[in-house]
Order: sequence, then structure tokens, then C-alpha cells
Amino acid sequence: MNSGGPRDRENAVVAIARAISIIGHPVVLLLVAALIVASTRGSTPRQVWLVGGALVAFGSIVLGFSWMQVRAGRWSHMDASAREERTSLNVFSGTLCMLGALVVWKMTHRSEMPIALAVSGAIFAVALILASWVKVSLHVSFSVFATALLWPDRVAIAVGVLVTAALMWSRLVLGRHVPADVVAGLVLGAIAGGTYQAWVD
Repeated sequence: MNSGGPRDRENAVVAIARAISIIGHPVVLLLVAALIVASTRGSTPRQVWLVGGALVAFGSIVLGFSWMQVRAGRWSHMDASAREERTSLNVFSGTLCMLGALVVWKMTHRSEMPIALAVSGAIFAVALILASWVKVSLHVSFSVFATALLWPDRVAIAVGVLVTAALMWSRLVLGRHVPADVVAGLVLGAIAGGTYQAWVD
């Protein structure tokens, strides 16, 4: 009886890559990073709950929008891999980020999370501008950006680096991106993270 053949190993690798991609979805990473930042940097419990609730609502809207596009036949996959799919995702998500920045600022009157959401909107905008040349990996961009939000916590930064590396691998294994897309995501996320830190300091 043949077990553990090449096809089985390939399927296992793809399953692992898919799990990493789901766990490392931008919505998940931003939510975790935002809650860590809010809970460790002087926010009141009410503000932490408001930030968490706002980001859960934001993520639900983005995922709901993506699901509706697939359901309507406008997208082939929730990842929005095709250029026209990615365009609508970037426009919708970028606009939502900017609106979310205003809402969170009104709710909490703290600058960090509204700035993070505004910079997130800028990531989508830049990805949209670059779409003619490269399909920026938003998973990688937001993983790097979420890691930058946690500065200067060295343990959190180390975990973020590992998560980013795993995501880079998974996006390539799943065929969602080519190396240039992943590198573009890495660079864009680093620029966004540096911008955020410069803004809040």
C-alpha cells in the first residue's frame, strides 16, 4: 500500500500554506496588533473595546464585500487575484479605511489607531496605483505594517517577522503572487510602518 507519495506531500504543503494565509489575513493581523497596542499603551478598557469592535466591524464588512463579489460571480476567489478584482478590492477597502479612521478617532479621541487606519488606506491606494506593474501582496504588506505597529516590543517584532516570512512563502506556494509581488508588499509595508512610527512619535 503506497502512502505519503509526492501528491500527498504536495497536498499537505498546499493545505499548510492555505492555513497560514487564512490565519495571516490582513484583517486578523491588524486586529491583533491594534488590540495589543491599545491595551499596552494607556488606553482605557472602554477604548480597547471600541477599537476592537470597530476593527471587527471593518473586517466583517471587507470579508462580506469579498464574499458578495464571489457569490455574484464578479470574482473567482475571495483573494481577488485577478487585476479587475484587485482594483475593486483596493478601492473599497481603501475608502473604508479612511472612513474608519474618522469613526475611530471620533469614538476614542486617540491618534494611534486612526493614523494606523489612514496609513492602511494609503497602502490600498498605492497598491492600486502600482497595479499596472505589480500585484502587490496585501497579505505581506499588512503583516509588515502590523509588525511595525508593535514597535518597540522585541518579542512581538520577532513574532511578526516570522509570520511575515511564513506569509511570503504561503502566497508563493498558493500561486497567488510571483516573487516581485511579494517583494513589493514587503517594501510597501515597511514604508507604511515607518510612516506610522514617524507620525505618532
